[in-house]
Parts: sequence; C-alpha cells; structure tokens
Amino acid sequence: MKPVKIFISALEYSANLHLLKLLDVFSKKEIPFILYGIFDTEVLKSYKSNFKSNLHNNSQNILNPSSFRVMGFSGILKLIPKFFSIKKELAKLASTSDIALFMDSSSFNIPLIRSIKKHSNNTNHSPHIVYYILPQVWAWKAYRAKILSEICDSLWGILPFECDFYPSNANLHYVGHPLLDSIPFSFKARQNSLKIAFMPGSRKAEIHTLFPIFKTLAKILKNQGKIPLLIIPQTFKDKDLSVIYGDFSDFEVVFDTYAGLKQCAFAFVCSGTATLESTLLGIPTILAYKTRTLDYYIAKALVKLNFIGLANIFLEFYAYKTPKNNPNPKIPPIHPEFLQHCVTPQNLLNAYETFDYTHFFTQKAKLIEYLKHGSAQTCAINLENLIKNLQK
Repeated sequence: MKPVKIFISALEYSANLHLLKLLDVFSKKEIPFILYGIFDTEVLKSYKSNFKSNLHNNSQNILNPSSFRVMGFSGILKLIPKFFSIKKELAKLASTSDIALFMDSSSFNIPLIRSIKKHSNNTNHSPHIVYYILPQVWAWKAYRAKILSEICDSLWGILPFECDFYPSNANLHYVGHPLLDSIPFSFKARQNSLKIAFMPGSRKAEIHTLFPIFKTLAKILKNQGKIPLLIIPQTFKDKDLSVIYGDFSDFEVVFDTYAGLKQCAFAFVCSGTATLESTLLGIPTILAYKTRTLDYYIAKALVKLNFIGLANIFLEFYAYKTPKNNPNPKIPPIHPEFLQHCVTPQNLLNAYETFDYTHFFTQKAKLIEYLKHGSAQTCAINLENLIKNLQK
C-alpha cells in the first residue's frame, strides 16, 4: 500500500503529547504513512523507536514549534513576522498531503489553513483538513466556530458541549477528552504524604511571574514540616534551570508530571491543562495565575466566564447544560482559583488550610463521568475511515 501523507501542525507541548497517544493507537492499524509539518521532533523520535515499521522517514520536512510558543497577546504580536516567513512554505508542504491535521493554536492554524486552501486551489489538490482540539469558542472569539466549519472538512471536539457552539451543518463530533488517555486511573493519591507539588507552568513568562510567589509559600510550608516538590516540564531537562527558575534549593525536583504528582497530597498549579490533570488524578489542587497586566485586562474584557480552570469550567457547563456568566453559580468550584494581585503566599496558604476535600472528590467523580472517555481510539478510527474513503 502506498504510504498516506499526513501533514501535522501541533505547536503546544500538550498537543504534542496528545499527538503521540493518537499515533500510538493509529500504528496498530498497520497503515503505512508519512508524517511531516510542524510538531515536536521529540514526539517523532519516540514514535520511530516504537513503531518504525509503519512510519516512513520524511524528517527533512519537519519544523520544530518551540520558538512559536508564547504567552499572552503581546507575545503573539512579536511572532507575526516569523509566522508570515514560514506560512507560505508550510502551505505548500501541506497541499501535497492526503490529510492535514491541526491541533489547538488557532491563531497560528486558522491563517495557515486559509493559505493551504488558497494554494490548493492553484494545484487542483486539496488535503482533507481535520481540526482536533478546537479553539475555546465557548469562552471568547465565538466567530471562529463559523470560520472553522467553513474551512475544515472534519472537526473533532474534545468537550461534550462544543457541538452547541458550531453551525448545525458543521461536521463536528465529540471524540472524547485526550487527558483520559493519559491519566493512570490505577493511581491513588497519597493523602498522608508530606509532599506538596508546585507546577508554575511550562512557559518561561509564566514561571518568571509565578514561581517567586511559589518559592515564598514553599518556605512557609517547609517550616511546617512539608516537602515542596517542583515539577518541571521534560522539555526543560537539558536547559540551565537556574536561568529559568532562579534559586530552587527548597524544592525536590522531578521532570515527570505523573511520577511527581503520585508522591504528593496536594498541588499548587498554574492555570492550564495541568489543573485538569491534577484534578482528574484526584490531587486536591489550588489554581494560581498571573500574567502581564495588559494581557489580563484584554482577556477579562473578552472572556465571559466565572472561572479560568478547566475543571471548574467543565463542571459549570455540566451543571447548567449551557455556559453562563452567572454571578451566582449553582455549585462552588471544585478547587479555588487565585488571579493576578490575589496570588499571594498568604492567600494560597489560607486556601490550603481550609480546603474542602469532600467537595473536591465528589465533583472529581462527576467530572470523569461527564468527559466519558479518552479520544485517541476514536481519532485513530476516524483517521482509518478517512484513509479508506480517500483510497476508494
């Protein structure tokens, strides 16, 4: 069988982890394929070592996305010239593929898809365009739902409520949530452990803003007999950590999220996927988030939600069936959230000392019931069916 050419655009670290899970399942279909595009080359290395038989090497056409990961609106503006310099190259490359898979990062991917469409019109060959891990149109910039329904052939939603925000003619299906592919459900939190996890983010700007506060809190907890554990992204393993974190001598250090969390009874986590991970694992969590003042006020003006933590957002959708910017939510959040000037060592300490464990574990069970299952298996089946249709 002729190898299927699959173009991939996955910029975020979390998207690349989900990509690896998808490839893991898809490899068992015994369909030969070529991967190229812009995604983490470490994913490809890991994949090649395990599933070499199905993957045909095309590494000269792979770009690494690390230089495109930014935090905030002002960070995006700085990357516009760099994006335009490679957009044409990527569009040309993607136009030769059979399937083009886009994951997250809509500010990057939507303009790229438009360029691919334009280029394909000139070559009379258009790949089947799939968007997996859709932008959060339910939170802000709702107009993107209409755009994606028009420029994509298939939309794979990872949240049960996403279909409600897209046009009725959009080819959108809920595939499950990718974190449920990764979460080790045999995991049991060590509630009697003295260790407390600190996860200040995966972007350097997040770390520089939040980690000094975490350091002060860690010192307080250490004086109370606790053991602070700093969980560092694996992408930083070969970096000079003192440049990124400064002094972290009060912490034990691990580079594996799950290996770190399973040692801990509690976690202080920067906003993002990590808060959902720790919650699904059953680690009582407090969310803390600080960003540039300009970015914060822009986001506050655009986003009309009660919470920023994914677990809190999902459970509110679960309670209401539709999202609301309701000043009186029916249920309290599964975990506390502290933003901007409220992120202080004392506020975080007070929340830790008064944490409602019973409520947390009750809501965690509801969250897993709501999300149902992982997404890798469904996505692999979808890919297989797409390929069968393309080869008819």
